[in-house]
Amino acid sequence: MDTTKTSTQLRAGFFMLLGFFCIGSLVIYFGRFGESVKKYYTLSVEYRNASGLLKGADVMLAGAKIGEVALAPVVLPSMRGVSVPLKIEESVQIPDGSIFSIGSSGLLGDRFVTVTMNENTPNPVPIAPGSVIKNGQSESSIAELQRQMHDEILPKLSSALDNIDAVSQSLRKDVFNKQGVENLQATLANFHTASDSLAAVSGQIQGVVDQTSTFLRKGNETMDSAKGAAGDLKAFISNLRQHGIIFYRDTAPGIGPRKQP
Repeated sequence: MDTTKTSTQLRAGFFMLLGFFCIGSLVIYFGRFGESVKKYYTLSVEYRNASGLLKGADVMLAGAKIGEVALAPVVLPSMRGVSVPLKIEESVQIPDGSIFSIGSSGLLGDRFVTVTMNENTPNPVPIAPGSVIKNGQSESSIAELQRQMHDEILPKLSSALDNIDAVSQSLRKDVFNKQGVENLQATLANFHTASDSLAAVSGQIQGVVDQTSTFLRKGNETMDSAKGAAGDLKAFISNLRQHGIIFYRDTAPGIGPRKQP
């Protein structure tokens, strides 16, 4: 028996077994069998609309896969949405208050669940296994935008255009006809006449104000003169009483301003 040939066959067999072992490990790690080895806990998220979300879709956290959709969405008893069961890896503890939203990726719009943590919550508590998360959010996709455009925006836009057309027709019929234009011209002419009259009245009022000011000024001067005359008369009577007519002297002071002769 050739020992060299036997040694070569043993080496070849060893490398073949090593190759099979590596291939099997890769299949287990990257294949579905590897998913069954991991441990998970379940959560349920309620959405108003989970269109396009299928069983086996990824659950992502900060770009890393942390689980998958366990089952297809199930309609809620209230008929106001669906419940989506999720399988989350046991090693991932999602903080309470996190947001579970539905996103899409790729040209075909593959749907997945993305988890966004609330950074404003101090000392967050992990979500307990089996919990039900209310009010899951759905990110707008192209199909959803098209549906909203067709069902909501376009009818409102059509109604607004109809209202604008009705207003324009009413303006053309009732306002911008021949009689309406003549009435508008007459109104503008009356407005111009009224503005001219107002300007004239304001000028007259200003004249009256000026005359009143002049009258008040002259009245003040007259009052000052009368006050001075009264003072002189009182001084004259005082001197007359004190000295008599024959020996009259101007010794008493006058009251009020006296004008120079």
